[in-house]
Amino acid sequence: MTVEYQPYPEQTLFPNGGWDVHHHIFEPAKFAYAPDRHLTPPPATVQQFLAFRKKIGITNSVLTHGLSYGPDCTSLKSFVQELGESETRGIGVIDPDTTTPDELQEMHKQGIRGIRVNLYKYEAMHDVERQKQVLRDHIRAIKPHCPGWSIAFTHVHPEYWGELKPIIEQEVMTSSLHLVTDHFGLLKAASMLPAEFEGDITQQPGYTEIMDLVRSGLLYVKLSAPYRISHEAPRYADVKPLVRAFVDANPRQILWGSDWPHTPHMKVRTREDALRETPYLVIDDAEWLNSLRSWVTAEEWQAMMVSNPTRLFDW
Repeated sequence: MTVEYQPYPEQTLFPNGGWDVHHHIFEPAKFAYAPDRHLTPPPATVQQFLAFRKKIGITNSVLTHGLSYGPDCTSLKSFVQELGESETRGIGVIDPDTTTPDELQEMHKQGIRGIRVNLYKYEAMHDVERQKQVLRDHIRAIKPHCPGWSIAFTHVHPEYWGELKPIIEQEVMTSSLHLVTDHFGLLKAASMLPAEFEGDITQQPGYTEIMDLVRSGLLYVKLSAPYRISHEAPRYADVKPLVRAFVDANPRQILWGSDWPHTPHMKVRTREDALRETPYLVIDDAEWLNSLRSWVTAEEWQAMMVSNPTRLFDW
């Protein structure tokens, strides 16, 4: 049977509430950035995000620790409290060699439910062997102490998933942890695909491995920041085949995040560029959300926006 997908007016997007599982807060006047940061963002405050959350209509959010703050989660814990502990969870950054079990337990008590891996710190963004080691190190640092936590692992080389897949199957399958990748795993929609793929998204490196991991329940994917994978703003029509592929592979593994305040594309910057303030992208979030809603059923939307994040982040 063919399922019809119809556009929905903005006011009915979240009749049962909704989760934004990927956003940031940056307040450098209150909490200084790390000196070895890879990016210097302008302020994006708690109050600005609360206004955004109200405008869009979401009810819960997962604050993802900005890598510009390094592994010091002092700011994260403060921001979670300000955002409202009853509506917010946090994703932190740790140093797997120095973070103690007591520190992890304290993070859990303060609403943190996972970590993200800072590949910039380990000069691993373009090195798959380093990525394997860094992923193992982070899993082993939290595995005995934080059952149920998630690990966000995102890089700019989808072709690496073929080599990473056995590590994920070995490490994640035998733990109570959950692996998450941001921004569609940075698979490309047709408008950003290299010409040799002739618009066929299924032929790009990493596609098969990511879909296999999603299908098996070993990988959650955030349908976030479509501007990182498509040139077709504001509705990103060419992203629909990727959305449908992920949802069809396993609707229980799909999440949505705004990526507010919309930091620029991931890349390794020179030291000079990293220390220079870089403006945010201007994104029409409402247009993107309405587009996304039109591509899924009510049941799939409820899973993506409510059931899956509630289950994953231990609400």
